[in-house]
Amino acid sequence: MFLTILILGFLFGLILQRARLNTFDTIGGFAMLEDLTVAKALLVAVGVGAILLSLEIWLGWASFHVKPLIVGGVVAGGLIFGAGMAILGYCPGTLAVSLGEGAIDAFVGILGGLFGGLVFTWLFPGMKSILGPNLGKLSIGSLLGGHPAVNFVAALVVGGVFIWFAFYLDGIEKKRIKN
Repeated sequence: MFLTILILGFLFGLILQRARLNTFDTIGGFAMLEDLTVAKALLVAVGVGAILLSLEIWLGWASFHVKPLIVGGVVAGGLIFGAGMAILGYCPGTLAVSLGEGAIDAFVGILGGLFGGLVFTWLFPGMKSILGPNLGKLSIGSLLGGHPAVNFVAALVVGGVFIWFAFYLDGIEKKRIKN
């Protein structure tokens, strides 16, 4: 199992590197909506991942545990995550790829992320009250009744929409480059 994870991790890193998703120009271009490579990659990854994960769950090969939705925590976490991406020009996956290429700033980013996680772990018990209400374990499947077949069809639809949108963005980007 460890060898499989290691091989898949290296393949994932290779794909990120070959697509230049770990470069500041690509991340910065995405932040300014000039380079949609990151958006297209994320849309395809989420779409394919949703479909494959729901298939595994439906076949009984995997299980999925939905975390409670705490809106304040999601907003605060998104702002902190976005600030880190803007400062470093990396997301967590591309940090590891860039560290493998020898980028010292990626190492600093990894240390910062680990330190931030440690601080959050210490502060979380006191922060629960300011993060807002817990809306429970919401998912598309739970909103549609939770039947495995319905969950799978919903994942197919949502995943398909994500993949379609990636190709749609690609078409927009190609038209913009031509002009």
